[in-house]
Amino acid sequence: MDEESVKRIIKDLTEVVNKSLDDILQIKDPKRFYEAVRWLPMAGGKRLRPIIAIVVARMLGAELEKVLPFALALELTHNFTLVHDDIIDEDEFRRGVPTVHMAFDVPTAIIAGDTLFAIAYRELSKLKIDGETLREILRDFSQMVIELAEGEYEDVEFEKREDVSLEEYVEMIRKKTARIIQTACYGAALISGLPKSKAEILGKYGLNIGLAFQIQDDILGLIGDPKVTGKPVGSDIRKGKKTILIIHAMNNLKDDKKKELMEILRKEKKTDEDVNRAVELIRSAGSIEYAKEKAREYSKKAMELLKEFPNNEYKEVLKYLANYVVERVK
Repeated sequence: MDEESVKRIIKDLTEVVNKSLDDILQIKDPKRFYEAVRWLPMAGGKRLRPIIAIVVARMLGAELEKVLPFALALELTHNFTLVHDDIIDEDEFRRGVPTVHMAFDVPTAIIAGDTLFAIAYRELSKLKIDGETLREILRDFSQMVIELAEGEYEDVEFEKREDVSLEEYVEMIRKKTARIIQTACYGAALISGLPKSKAEILGKYGLNIGLAFQIQDDILGLIGDPKVTGKPVGSDIRKGKKTILIIHAMNNLKDDKKKELMEILRKEKKTDEDVNRAVELIRSAGSIEYAKEKAREYSKKAMELLKEFPNNEYKEVLKYLANYVVERVK
């Protein structure tokens, strides 16, 4: 199956998700409030999580309609976390538009995020599956949200620390980024009738591509083209985020250079010169290559986990996505 055919499947599924979100998030009274609720979901996005869920279900022979409420619940939950994340990080733009709290105000954004979360659970109630499977999906989905919150808290706390280990970082991104993609694959497999033991294998596929996705995000946050990523060069350095690149550099730079990097990271306000120097130091430690290699390792693990599942066009899409997460430029 050629790449164009894979991209066509992804494009078609993206349109289905977009139309479904538009239907769910209709503006009604109070109008300004519901404008805030739909602001971020309708501003675009990769739709990676719902697409992965649908593709897993289709690979296993389930109809799109059977898994669609679950896929939409994932996307709504993801957007709910982003609305709150933007408030925490004081970000002004996302997806090329002002963040919800900038376009409206902080109280409205908090309530809009809460509403997206409630709508997500309303979507889950539409699943036409047996009670035992639904209970397991609700259990895993709820645990996923708890871990998302833990990961977000740890990410914020790590900004205050200079001794974050690579193991702590991996556990944080497992919760904050990879866990929802794990749930997307695991839940879709259960909805498709797969036994729990087999569904967990697909969950591990999702976990690995989630880890690869976040590491690539860290790389793009450091050296990505701002015109493509929509983020300034070194955005994570400016925020004091403890990414895999910064942690690796701190562990591998000589004392004088480590001290220099630490001093830049400690600064409340960093100049462009500060950021460029930090990027130089991180690059000199071999941290970019290290991060790229780790992302490729997770991508390869994900690919291996697909071997025992049916060979069809949807499996080809999952293979493509395992590669896409490490090759993407935005």
